[in-house]
Order: sequence, then C-alpha cells, then structure tokens
Amino acid sequence: MRSWLYAPGNNPRLLEKVFGAGSDAVILDLEDAVPPGEKARARDLVIDAVRGRAGQPGPAVFVRINHPESGLAEADVATVVQPGLDGLRVPKVEDAETVHRVEGWLVAAEQRAGLPAGSMALVCNVESAAGVWRALEIAEASPRVQALAFGAADFVRDVAARVGPDGLETLYARSRLVLVARVAGIRPPVDSVYTRLNDEEGLERTTRQGRDLGFFGRSAIHPRQVAAINRVYTPSEEEVGRAREVVTAAASAEAGGSGALRLPSGDFVDVAIVRRAEAVLRLADALGAPTGGS
Repeated sequence: MRSWLYAPGNNPRLLEKVFGAGSDAVILDLEDAVPPGEKARARDLVIDAVRGRAGQPGPAVFVRINHPESGLAEADVATVVQPGLDGLRVPKVEDAETVHRVEGWLVAAEQRAGLPAGSMALVCNVESAAGVWRALEIAEASPRVQALAFGAADFVRDVAARVGPDGLETLYARSRLVLVARVAGIRPPVDSVYTRLNDEEGLERTTRQGRDLGFFGRSAIHPRQVAAINRVYTPSEEEVGRAREVVTAAASAEAGGSGALRLPSGDFVDVAIVRRAEAVLRLADALGAPTGGS
C-alpha cells in the first residue's frame, strides 16, 4: 500500500469520492478531522460507507478511531468493525497497553460481526516522543500490528522542534521507526502527511526522502497527492532495468562458480545488492509495473 488517503468521516460527499481517487488504501477519519459536535454523525456515516464496500474491489479500507482515552473509541470499534473493513488506524499510540486495549475491543467486535478472530489489522500512529521511544514495544504488542505510521506535525509540536526544509528535525524519529519495523518483522512504516497542498515539488521530494530512509507508503490529505505518492513508491523503468541487469548477471556468475561480479559499468555487485534487486523486481511485479521479463 503506497498511498493512504484520509477522508473526514462527517463529509458524505468525500466519503463517497475517496474510494475512486486511486489510492491503495483509504482512511475514514473519526478523529482529528471531525469536530466534537459531529462525532456521532460521523460514526454513522462511516458505518454506512464501510458497509457499502463489503465485497467490492478497490482500496483497502481503514478507519481512524478516536483516541482510546477519549471515551469514544470503544464505541467506534464496536460499530465500525464489520465486513468491508480491513483495519483500524489508532491515533497517538504511546505504549503497548493502548494496543492491548484496542485489541480487546476488536475481539468482541469481530465476534459480534461474525468475522474470523484476528481479521482486523492495526496501524499505530506514532506522534510523540513517548511513542517513538516505545516504538518497539508498540510494534510487538500484537500480531495485529501491521505497521507504524509517523505523525510529523504532532511529533514536532511535542518536542518543540522547528521545522526546516530538509526534515532534519524528524530524522532520528523516522529512522528509529524504520529500524523498529525491521526488528519487529512488520511492514515498513508509513510516512506522515504533507500539508502544503500546492507544493507538488515538495511533496515528491519529501516522499522520496522517506522512501530512501526505508519507509513504504505515505498518508495523504487530498486526492491530488495520490498520484505523486504512488509514482515515488513504484519502481521506475530505469530502476527495474537496473535490477534486471543485476539479477541476470548474478545468475550467470553463479552458474560460473562466482558469488560476486562486476557489471560492465564497473559497479561491484555482491549478494546484498542482488537481494535488493530481486526485491525491486518483486515489488514491480506486485504493482503491475513492467519488469522487462518474467
């Protein structure tokens, strides 16, 4: 899942349009995008939207529930978990106990909905110093935890950092989430939203930065951001061609009894580079990108 597009749960028009915007996943939001007076109405609208997606092709469907300490989250889980939903986004997670609490609600909700136990995934939003510090604890709290998602705006506010053009103020936090995901054996983390809607160059540049750090996928707040995010996280023809060259050359070298080789360009290739090239080809194949061969 390269792109995760948010839609406010209290906006019927956007809840209808979000599924056709081209994102790999949608997040129907009951939390920050919904004012307090609209929470109950948003829940009803989101329930209808999820129910309408049952058995339909299209993006994965997640709901961002209210924070477990809000007094609203248990009812969110109890009502939105039904056929058509793939999982929950849990906001501002700071410890494993939060994951365990939501999981307890999920177990009951799955039973009521007649869904297999464990069918609902969790993506935990990490948005504070405490969350980053305990990221491994969060990632390993439950087999349901599919990925961590970084929330840059709340993190920067929490640590009183100043936002700069190069994103250095969040570099440690983001790198830590990449390492934690790898150690915990879950999917790579999902990058934070980019709030400058008219800055397409900035969106693409920072998305590439996240990809190069080890993120896979990014949250989006507007449909116009989806194409750029998908493009960055899809191997280009040049990347696929390079990967194909490495894999082919490695196979020839192995047939000749050698475990390492040098390409015609002069680049030295070892096993780690070959495995990376194989991963690029697998990703391209999964996304339907041209691989230049089978």
